[in-house]
Amino acid sequence: MSRRTLPLGGARAAWVATALGIAGLAGIAPAGAAPLAPATPESVGMSRAGLAALKSRMARFVDSGQRAGIVYAVARDGRLVALEALGQRDLERRLPMEPDTAFRIYSQTRAITASATLGLVEQGKLGLDDPVAKYIPEIGRMRVLQAGSTTQTEPQRQPMTVRHLFTYTAGLGYAPDWPPQLDVQPSAILPLDGTLADGMRQLARLPLLTQPGEKWRYGFSGDVLGRVAEVASGQPLDQFLQRRLFTPLGMRHTGFWVPAARAARGDLAKVYTPGQDGRLVDMTGRATPLSTYTRPGTLFSGGGGLVSTAPDYLRFAQMLLDRGVLDGVRVLKPATVDAMLTRQTTAAQGDVYWYAPDAFPTVRGFGWGLSIGVRPDDAGPEVPGRPGERGWAGLANTLFFINVRERIVAVAMSQYVGPDAGALNDAFRDGVYAALER
Repeated sequence: MSRRTLPLGGARAAWVATALGIAGLAGIAPAGAAPLAPATPESVGMSRAGLAALKSRMARFVDSGQRAGIVYAVARDGRLVALEALGQRDLERRLPMEPDTAFRIYSQTRAITASATLGLVEQGKLGLDDPVAKYIPEIGRMRVLQAGSTTQTEPQRQPMTVRHLFTYTAGLGYAPDWPPQLDVQPSAILPLDGTLADGMRQLARLPLLTQPGEKWRYGFSGDVLGRVAEVASGQPLDQFLQRRLFTPLGMRHTGFWVPAARAARGDLAKVYTPGQDGRLVDMTGRATPLSTYTRPGTLFSGGGGLVSTAPDYLRFAQMLLDRGVLDGVRVLKPATVDAMLTRQTTAAQGDVYWYAPDAFPTVRGFGWGLSIGVRPDDAGPEVPGRPGERGWAGLANTLFFINVRERIVAVAMSQYVGPDAGALNDAFRDGVYAALER
């Protein structure tokens, strides 16, 4: 399985590649421009040799057959120092990874939905302490499972609020978290042939797993938040995100599906998993369906439905690092981003985890901001990452992190579901930090 980097065309492309010192730096179609202004590694306190070592680490995942392909990007001080496309997006058709290859980003959707919805808070169209019942009455009326019972319920002791949705303390889980006798089907909550409004009616038939505000729990909070945004903005979530974030931030390849022409070219990477012999096999048809992906649809999952590219997501992450502004365009106030990136959960509300409490040690010990993982400032060396880190990951092995102290944004994307998904995340994070010189 080979890796491949793709050169830009034209004089500007040659200058970008030379300036970055990365022979294979590839451009972003169709304009061929880098997602952020480029810089030499040394000018932003990073090591050229360290970035070469990072590339070698990522390439080993491809060359060893652990991943079909990877696209990653790194920036410091708002300047791009690495953008690499390695391996293939489609092994069967031998289509190479490109810098603008699209990926199902699953849970990386959450931070995007939250950022856009916080804009409604700034506009006064939504309040963090508003009851959710103001926007989705049936969700506001959900009862709560009594502690230790699988059938007995009680009323909410305090109303579920919008803040609870942002902090994932609303009492909502994912389908496997409810008692088996309730037979909760994910497709009923997130129906591909339906809408978020349809899903909310189904979700409201269930009891909450815990009282609002009592416990942090991974689950449908991002989807309920997406529906709140639809009601408060008066727009379907896809249009709302496009107008509020994607257009102003220049995220040209992010949405709930790839356009028909891109889909026909196979620009959405396939999802792979290890087969019985350990070799990668195509599991795209079995990947969790949170969007239609290759054709227009009606379900807009605010917790996991988006597709994006590494350069697009790098721009979004840079906006967060720069406290709400990118290329002179402000989309959020600095104080809003500060609140989003500040830990909002307490130790009493439980540990932050990714999909299952025993999964993904990459975030073990993290807290939760407003829909984003936050490494506590007082965390010890046993907690992954470094002080100042925020970020999250997606089900099919995509990840991003921001380090507000080191002034770094970094994104890596593959399409893989398997037992060692965290290995890529750890190697990428460690490799980026190892390239720091100051």
